[in-house]
Amino acid sequence: MIENKDYFMEKWKEGLKSDNVLVRYKAKQFMVILENAKPIEKFDIKLFFSIIEKMVVFNANKIIVNLLDGTESEVVIE
Repeated sequence: MIENKDYFMEKWKEGLKSDNVLVRYKAKQFMVILENAKPIEKFDIKLFFSIIEKMVVFNANKIIVNLLDGTESEVVIE
């Protein structure tokens, strides 16, 4: 997310204009998290639970990660 900070910040700025209160709340929450973010060196359980909605594992080599803001990312493990 840090590498694509500009993309995510623009996405969440649009979310702040939403009529949906939950979308606005989550957008603001994600902006605060990313604004102060630095690369992590070890797993941060608090960060994990503040941004991840769910992870689905397929055949032990593909994972789909869903963030609380609706972003979905596919990871293939080779």
